[in-house]
Amino acid sequence: MKILGTLATLVTLLSLNIALISDLRANETNQEIWTDLKTELFEKRKINTKAAWLKMEAPYRAHDAALVPITIKARLPKEETSYLKALTIVIDNNPVPVAAKMNLSPKIGPLHLETRIRVNQYTHVRAIVETNSGELYMISKYVKAAGGCSAPAMKDIDAKMASLGKMKLRQFSPKAESGQKQSKASKNTREIQLMVRHPNYSGMQMNQVTGYYIPAHFVSGMEIKLDDDPLIELEGAISLSEDPMLRFRFLSDKSEPNLEFVVKDTKNKIFKKQWQLKSLERVGS
Repeated sequence: MKILGTLATLVTLLSLNIALISDLRANETNQEIWTDLKTELFEKRKINTKAAWLKMEAPYRAHDAALVPITIKARLPKEETSYLKALTIVIDNNPVPVAAKMNLSPKIGPLHLETRIRVNQYTHVRAIVETNSGELYMISKYVKAAGGCSAPAMKDIDAKMASLGKMKLRQFSPKAESGQKQSKASKNTREIQLMVRHPNYSGMQMNQVTGYYIPAHFVSGMEIKLDDDPLIELEGAISLSEDPMLRFRFLSDKSEPNLEFVVKDTKNKIFKKQWQLKSLERVGS
């Protein structure tokens, strides 16, 4: 019995060592991939990775590789003069690593943005932000997930096409971040979630009935306007999840501002919807 127990312990330790070595090798490979991506996307520009004000939430081991939630938060030290003008989300090991590029309005204020991505294999997920003065900052998380870009579609094609382009808006009462005081700006902060029905076919998914691959058909762009002024302009790709979603905060001093959501896909279909937002007092009522 003692011999069996010793053997079991040795097997367990060996498995742990193999897993550790695999993770280390994967990390080295990821760093090589990121070096190439960094040069392609940002050339030789310096990217600061030590900003304590930039944070990302992402699961270490994703429950569903095709629907991985990530949240990016940033509160610049000098908000009076500085703001974030761009955000890029990169998934190192995906077939198309750049999930989204976003141009941001100063009205976004302290960044608080959530979306869902596909992860095709174990990888670093990165968020790179650019300030109005041209400085770049990055935060990354390692996510264990696989098969997100080739996962079978959740619904059959006909059912998915029937709801193509339908849009939903939800409004929330923003909760103050822990340890932060409520400022005048925070009193004008709104939080919304926008979603558009779209399969976002990656070209790697198989039709379960015919056995053929489904041609790529995905959301290529989004534009969100607040009272006719651009709030977010997004360039998308296959690494955004099915039924693309953005949940984010922004600033508005109007009681019931107007919001417009425009989505374009790779078949040049354009979907558009407008809403008059509820006053903050009515949100949640």
